[in-house]
Amino acid sequence: MPAISEREVMSIIEDVSRSKWIALTAFLAVNFLQIIFVSLLTLDESTLWIIGMDPSLTNPLVSVVLFVSILLIQLVLIYMTSFSMLKGEDMIQLHPPLKKEVDLKCIYSKADLISWTLDLAKKSEVTVTKIFVIKSPFPNAFTFSLPFLGSVVVIHSNLLDLLSPQEVQAIIAHEIGHIKSRDSIISIFSRMPSYFVDIIYLYIYVRLGLGIANSLLVSFDAIAAGARILVFVGFFILSRVVMWIGQIIVQKASRDAEFLSDHHAAQMVNFEAMINALIRLGQRVEAVSSLIEEIRWLESLNPERMNPINDKELKMMILSYPLDSIDEKNAREKAPWVFLSTRLVNMRSVYGVDLTDDQILNAITPAVKNLLETRKKARPDTEEKESPIVDWRNVDKDGDRRITDEEMQALIKLLRDNPTKFMFRNEASKNILTVGHPDFRRRILFLADVFEK
Repeated sequence: MPAISEREVMSIIEDVSRSKWIALTAFLAVNFLQIIFVSLLTLDESTLWIIGMDPSLTNPLVSVVLFVSILLIQLVLIYMTSFSMLKGEDMIQLHPPLKKEVDLKCIYSKADLISWTLDLAKKSEVTVTKIFVIKSPFPNAFTFSLPFLGSVVVIHSNLLDLLSPQEVQAIIAHEIGHIKSRDSIISIFSRMPSYFVDIIYLYIYVRLGLGIANSLLVSFDAIAAGARILVFVGFFILSRVVMWIGQIIVQKASRDAEFLSDHHAAQMVNFEAMINALIRLGQRVEAVSSLIEEIRWLESLNPERMNPINDKELKMMILSYPLDSIDEKNAREKAPWVFLSTRLVNMRSVYGVDLTDDQILNAITPAVKNLLETRKKARPDTEEKESPIVDWRNVDKDGDRRITDEEMQALIKLLRDNPTKFMFRNEASKNILTVGHPDFRRRILFLADVFEK
């Protein structure tokens, strides 16, 4: 692929940025039109159709007061949710430091994470007010900004188990890119009109439903009930379609924001670190998804389901799986070990069952063998006619689970030669229009285009 000029690179970035703002503007326009529409509607159970439109009977002041009231309630809930989340038991505050010392239990020190984040923020000309690590078996990071609270960066602990120092910095730089673009504030305030419209639509649904019930149970007028049912169905479909269009538009803006933050991270750290961070995060999610799928299958073997797995126990099972593993085949094989050992350890700690670690191991070893055989028969491995994914490991010639510069060229060629395939199976099952993150293939190719790879 011939090298592209700096001017062409800037043009690509400007196009994505323009696309993001056009999508946000279109989303706000759709919501504004819906607000005007619902504000002009009148509801009268004494009429056949119940719903009507008569500007002379509507009071704009009522709509304005209701809109502002809902807006204020949303703001209060957002702040309450944010403060509650930051005070959660799994949250570890790194910056500003608290008097109480905390043990991160990871390969990176608190000083490393603070230094990396604040240095990248300074280079990006933004301010990070708070830095947290959240104890989580899932690799992720996120940021949000609110007036009076500042900009907060939250790093999932599993991300630190999984990535190299440069890769961790790339993910932090990605989140700082969101702060620099004010994506969090834009997302919060651009979606607020949607809640007003949602509440009004819900109120209309209820009024129409009561009108139908009145026709059937009070007036005993089947014709009127039938007409009102048609109105209800028609209005419901119309409102849902319009809201679905709005969702598609705002998710387009969200995907563009991810591209721009990826570019910012690759600029601040380097291209190779950002690509490897994306690959390892995607592959870890793939492995954990396989582990959870197998755990759910194991749980289904109990027909009575007297003691179903709760979220806390599922989290313990995931945490007991190697936190740096990114192999979905290994995850499927280890699932019975994780499932049975976690349950027996719980019985020991909760009920005082006298079981040593060796006894647990001896008890589950034959069971695991039988369960793997049963699973193989229940869902035998079959060759797919055409796999929906391209396997990045095919270009990892040295098998170190990271892509070097030379291997990167092979990966990019592989992705470009397979434009309809994804990098991970859990992406292939999603509707790309309704998710806020672009798939990993698109993210890698976007960076390759910008950085002339």
